[in-house]
Amino acid sequence: MDIIQQFQKSYSNDNDCIPLIHKLKWPSGFCCPRCQHRSAYTITTRRLPIYECRSCKHQASLTSGTAMDKSRTPLHKWLLTLFIVAACENGTNAVQLAELIKVTYKTAWTMLKKIRLVISDSDRSILLSGVVEAKLEIYMKQPIPTYEALQKEHGAIIARSTTSTDSPYLKIKLISCEQSPRGFLTKQAEREFLELHVGSDLSHIEINRRHINPPGSQALLPGIAKSAFHWMNDTFHGLGLAYAQSYLDEFCFRYNQAINHNHCPFEFLLQLCLSGTSFRRCSINFRTLHIAS
Repeated sequence: MDIIQQFQKSYSNDNDCIPLIHKLKWPSGFCCPRCQHRSAYTITTRRLPIYECRSCKHQASLTSGTAMDKSRTPLHKWLLTLFIVAACENGTNAVQLAELIKVTYKTAWTMLKKIRLVISDSDRSILLSGVVEAKLEIYMKQPIPTYEALQKEHGAIIARSTTSTDSPYLKIKLISCEQSPRGFLTKQAEREFLELHVGSDLSHIEINRRHINPPGSQALLPGIAKSAFHWMNDTFHGLGLAYAQSYLDEFCFRYNQAINHNHCPFEFLLQLCLSGTSFRRCSINFRTLHIAS
């Protein structure tokens, strides 16, 4: 049976989804978002249960304060969407999703946008550490580099960290400052990337500041970048820069989850969507810095 059909069989209606969402939203049992009291009455007269705090009488639902808050889309359709984004190799676009879960294109697009915002927020909270390898790449690289074609290109930095205790972690970030995609990585672009995406527990970093690859190179990063850019083009058929970063974050999320065997990608993404956590950024403190040309 197709993996999506298997998932739909397990979560065919909203009642099937309630136990899992309750477990991930309140892993230690109900906790009032207002007063942190641990006990509640359950009101079952609505489509989804409402939990009324026994102490302050505040009412909370399974979706309040989450990416699904105030959505009229059934929970089982949300869970299927999260499963596709997290666990299916190529994800989906809004046209495909609308047809699959029987919603309008606008609804499908909004759901995917909210999920990508959650993924991007989560990614900003995770800083690269340990040994880091980074490289300049070209987003929307043009096969015929005429002047008009080159205006479509944009610089990006792909980086991957490895530590002795955690799984490798990948980031692909578009460069926001002035940067010629086919030139050398500028000091400003490099500095901005390091400040935003590299942590204080860095032990070594190597950056290739050129977009070209040495002849016969078997380096990992260029191949991953190529896969990411092809996926974006094949799945979404052209994206403007306004949304491109969130799609790159989605690709990296799926890549990182595929090599992390410590948790279920679907449940991890669902937990992120249920969380109201604000994400912080950390400063950097370099011990070793090596720049490769």
